[in-house]
Amino acid sequence: LLEYAKEISDNNMPISQLELDDMWTVSYGDYQIDKRKFSNFSEMLKKLENEYGIKRLSAWVHPFVNADSEIGKNPELLNKLFVKNRNGDVPLVWWWDCPVIPTDPQIPVGPTNPDKKEPCAYEGISTFKFDAGETTWLPHNYILFDGAYPNSYGKHYAHFASRFGSAVENRYGSGTQQTNFFTRTIDRNSYWALQSSLHGYYWNLPDMIGGNGLNHNESNISGEPPEDELYIRWTQANALLLAMQFSYPPWHSKYDKKLLDIVKNSLEIRKKWMSYLIKNVKKSVEKKVPVIRPMWWESDDNEALTIDDQFMVGSDLVVAPIIKSGQTVRNIYLPKGNWQDGNNNTNVITGPKTLKDYPSPIDVLPYFYRTNGDDSGNGGSSTFGTSMGLFSLIILLITSLYILN
Repeated sequence: LLEYAKEISDNNMPISQLELDDMWTVSYGDYQIDKRKFSNFSEMLKKLENEYGIKRLSAWVHPFVNADSEIGKNPELLNKLFVKNRNGDVPLVWWWDCPVIPTDPQIPVGPTNPDKKEPCAYEGISTFKFDAGETTWLPHNYILFDGAYPNSYGKHYAHFASRFGSAVENRYGSGTQQTNFFTRTIDRNSYWALQSSLHGYYWNLPDMIGGNGLNHNESNISGEPPEDELYIRWTQANALLLAMQFSYPPWHSKYDKKLLDIVKNSLEIRKKWMSYLIKNVKKSVEKKVPVIRPMWWESDDNEALTIDDQFMVGSDLVVAPIIKSGQTVRNIYLPKGNWQDGNNNTNVITGPKTLKDYPSPIDVLPYFYRTNGDDSGNGGSSTFGTSMGLFSLIILLITSLYILN
């Protein structure tokens, strides 16, 4: 883990938060650091902070318990914490690569289910990535606590996750817009596909850049990085969203220096617009409007209503990433106003207008900003930040590099 942190530092990638992925505990459900893997956990944390500036630790968790864990073997807890079927039994379900018992987050907190974080906080863990939460993982003919309806399972799970602070990451919720955490999409596969990879998931986080390493038939469980083009386009699609997450580092042995340089350029674009992103996040809270918006948010003409491959950040930034294999030109719709080409300072376009066949080679992320944006957040030089600022947060996974902004 320390070696991986050093690799990130050696490649001049900023770090501020570390996330431990799967298998950091002794068993699913027994949330204690596995001392066989982390013999001196506190010393490791000191090195991460002193040598690499990482002060925050996050960890991957889920609502499942191994049947042979200390909690799973406790007969008293078995009848109090877990989802049962109609026969009153607590059946096993399959999660990832092993059978587990699903817990029920709707069961009231009591002496056997304390609502406190002290054991993990004591170890130095400050926040969590909550996985699963969907009812698809529950046993056949399940019955939830007090006769609750299916969507309430995910709702209560999301509310439970939100108790651990605003830096929490979650992937499911139902009627939980008031919760304060980061929501991601489910894992994407590492190939060009309509519904299972980059294409089709644009507007929050198209999951980890590079995907989960699975190929078309999902046979390479050990994981294999995607081709260069997909990795680069995935990075560009995330560059001006609110978060970036890497499943494979851009200095992976499969990739060359050209790819690393293009990724760094995308991060420089992000850095340039960081103050604008922060201002629009604050405006979003105040005015209850999304930061990342479909084109019809700005214009209701017929063309804007049908666009599904470009988006707006606030009201003054249009982003049109390439999300199809082999594509090097694309059409770009610009709403009413004067728009500066982010890749050509001499090119100003008056909208509404559709640009035909805008050149988009592999190293170009097409984006435009409004020339007369107001001081509350525009793309002009007055709002460009010189540092990553408040939302500069890079999370290191054991298998992934995570950037949360």
